Amino acid sequence: MSIFNSVVRVRILAVLYGLEYCDFNYLKERLGLTDGNLEHHLKKLEEVGFIEQKKSIINGRVKTLIKITNKGRGAFKNYIYEILQLSKEKENYDC
Repeated sequence: MSIFNSVVRVRILAVLYGLEYCDFNYLKERLGLTDGNLEHHLKKLEEVGFIEQKKSIINGRVKTLIKITNKGRGAFKNYIYEILQLSKEKENYDC
């Protein structure tokens, strides 16, 4: 199973790609996801080493910060490159 076969995971990586780190709640609101849905996809991304999560307790509440790793950044960059290459190839054909 490719990590990129999920639009949600691609969108998560796209948001994280441009940030040093991201708060869980910001990411949830930005993508319009539920806690459970976001947690599921973050777990998948973390399992393959594309993101890191850091949890801390602030004022008695858990705060989760998410960061894209170098591995995740490279994989996402390659994924976008491949899409752009396919797009260029399509321009050479009448579909």
